[in-house]
Amino acid sequence: MDTSSAAAECVTLQAAAGFVVHLFPTRQGNIIGNPIEPVIKLTGNLRTVSTMSEHVDLDVSGLLRREMTLDGAGDQLIETTIRTCNGRLTAAEALGHREFVLTKLFRSA
Repeated sequence: MDTSSAAAECVTLQAAAGFVVHLFPTRQGNIIGNPIEPVIKLTGNLRTVSTMSEHVDLDVSGLLRREMTLDGAGDQLIETTIRTCNGRLTAAEALGHREFVLTKLFRSA
């Protein structure tokens, strides 16, 4: 989808387009949530996991340390997504992050 790269705007636009769950990879951490669709945050950055663990739903940093296989990470992502679709709250939902941004009429970030 052609959206802004700004997190809150992008998630809002994709929710408007019909996304029912958002897989949000983040390197430096992001607290974005959305009132319409659950936002599952995943990261492979050990620093983000150690400093912002309460905002991360899935830690795949073991891939970089060769403690996790790509198949294992994929299985965990599928499991996390299914659990979320069945009612598990994401970190953003549990922390009350409900950002919603209407898009501009011109290209932004």
